[in-house]
Amino acid sequence: MYEKIKNSSFTKSLFNTRNLGLYVVLLIGLSVTWSTIKTIQKNYSLQRQIVTLQQSVAVQTQMNKNETLLINYYSSDSYLSLEARKYFNKALPGEKLILVPTAVSNKYIHQTAVINSDISKNKSKSKVLQNWQDWVNFFFHKTPTS
Repeated sequence: MYEKIKNSSFTKSLFNTRNLGLYVVLLIGLSVTWSTIKTIQKNYSLQRQIVTLQQSVAVQTQMNKNETLLINYYSSDSYLSLEARKYFNKALPGEKLILVPTAVSNKYIHQTAVINSDISKNKSKSKVLQNWQDWVNFFFHKTPTS
């Protein structure tokens, strides 16, 4: 059996010197292709890291600008004036403080503002339930209730 396999034309053509050279070239081509694919994959992952880092730098730069603006605002005279009014009950000359009872002030609030404030209070409902309630109110011309 071994002799039959050894002397077969397929085995002889398989191990022919011309074919062995072709196998070596094929092996070199596969290794170059594999290394190229690995390099492309590594470049892609490095590019993603670069983009992510650039975005985080941009976000941090914007946060720094916001902090700088806040520092400038906190050191301004207008902020100091507002805080003095708020915490120390200070006022500018000629200003008067008028306390109005809640019942009186509610008479002069526009109804859409009251409805909007009621809607903002009902945010705890699920969106689906709130949507159905809004549609029912719309069809029956009801104002939203809290």
